[in-house]
Amino acid sequence: MFRDLWLSHGKNYYVNDKPLQFFLGALKFQGDEDLSSLGAYVSTKMMEEAYYVDHYAKPVLKRWSVRGEEINYVQVSPSHLQTLYDLLKFGVVSKTVTGERDLLYHFVSGYLISDAGFFCTITLTEQTAYGLAKYGDDETKALYLPNFLRAEKPWMGATFYTEVQAGSDLGGLETVAERIDERRWRLRGVKYFTSNVGLADAAIVTAKPAPPRPGAKGVAAFFAPAYRAGGRPNWRILRLKDKLGTITVPTGEVELVDTEAYLLGATEAGIYIALEILTIARIDNSTAGLGLARKTLWEAYLYGNERKTFGRRLVEHPLYLRDLVEMEAKLQAVLLLTLAAAKSFSDVAPGERPPYSQTYHYTRLLTHIVKNMAAWVSIDVTRYSMELMGGIGFLEEYPMAKLHRDALVTAIWEGTSNIQALDMAEAFYRKEAGKILFEELASRTSRIRDDEVRRKLVAALEEAREEAAAALRDGVELHAKRLLTQIGTLAAAALYREWAESTQEEWADAMSKIYVNVELLKRDVESALVKKAGYGLLWMSD
Repeated sequence: MFRDLWLSHGKNYYVNDKPLQFFLGALKFQGDEDLSSLGAYVSTKMMEEAYYVDHYAKPVLKRWSVRGEEINYVQVSPSHLQTLYDLLKFGVVSKTVTGERDLLYHFVSGYLISDAGFFCTITLTEQTAYGLAKYGDDETKALYLPNFLRAEKPWMGATFYTEVQAGSDLGGLETVAERIDERRWRLRGVKYFTSNVGLADAAIVTAKPAPPRPGAKGVAAFFAPAYRAGGRPNWRILRLKDKLGTITVPTGEVELVDTEAYLLGATEAGIYIALEILTIARIDNSTAGLGLARKTLWEAYLYGNERKTFGRRLVEHPLYLRDLVEMEAKLQAVLLLTLAAAKSFSDVAPGERPPYSQTYHYTRLLTHIVKNMAAWVSIDVTRYSMELMGGIGFLEEYPMAKLHRDALVTAIWEGTSNIQALDMAEAFYRKEAGKILFEELASRTSRIRDDEVRRKLVAALEEAREEAAAALRDGVELHAKRLLTQIGTLAAAALYREWAESTQEEWADAMSKIYVNVELLKRDVESALVKKAGYGLLWMSD
């Protein structure tokens, strides 16, 4: 039985996750029965299917039919495909497209699902539908958008951005677009990383309209169905990638051979539209990465609650408890900041179009910060949760190793930490979003009631201001990642502490102080704090 391999099997990853419920309540988010059902589905059926696909049922490309026709068939197990349709039935894409729920609903679902492969498919579908719904012309939307809302076998999507010579540097794209008629374009080029290829019914594609202009401002965004009107493939799948993790999403290389496509928005706004669509994936990457961390930390606690060494359960050993508490504090603080950033984007993005307001740039600043922080938390917590389980955690016959392998990609997908730091710096300095952030942090720290914690946060804020000024004098690029980490940790600490004081829970008070001391100030903590914070872990036994 799979429950013998995965101790949190049968837990409800939505209802039983008490910190998540606390944070969503603070953000005034209203869940629904679908999210509750999703939380139960993920811990049982989806987790087992993800484990099985990862080990025994990798997607396989079948390029040719028995008749010698090129078919672009990526074969996955029937249960793999059914799992994706099951996940979509919970409304994690359709509800945001129809306007029944905002984007935060989708982002929360990412935390619950969090399998880096399955949720990649969901993310790409959300991006494709979002781009088409917001920037497609009326005729294109009328023709294609209803396919994403079908009750049975709704369409899935993809984003074809990366080329072998142009990853994060979209200005280096060589794919060219030529106009066919008033609405249609023809695309030619090769895309090097194309996740969900073979499963996607449509894709958002970046290309440069002919004659191509140099640099990022020459990029336009297009919507392209996977098949032409006559049923022939609209692009050619060259091969699938052999990856360390994320096996549950096929990733390949695609050749665009006179691919028919429809322009999204204006050509001169293409790079901004493409990056706006990418921001959805960056937030998804953050929430899903933290969901991976939550699952492995939950597993480590459940294991430690049963496993005995030297006459005591592991969770009764001070070192084991301290490890759990420090990881829990880090996970909670970054999760709260990530959900706040996700809500900010959810509130702001639907009404924004290029050129964007300063409010949008402030929201974008937050997304770069949490994307970086959440990825590192995901990698650190999944790795150390494995270590806490000893040799058992390292064995591929149990799911822990898979979750850590999947977590590793969160620091790479949608832009590495260096890219996030550079994009953060652009928003911070050039778009002057840093001023808004420092004003927000000053206001938040002034509201902290605990005198000692407030003094620490005020001092950290002053150091961050000095760091930002020094980086501007000495060279922003050299110091951008350090600045991102510094202001991100400070923002998480201030928000987490403010929340903890609002709850008046002893364990929350202790957790927030541990985060301030260990993560922000890099100092040690007293054993009394660890013991008090330990009570906050009891929910994991539910």
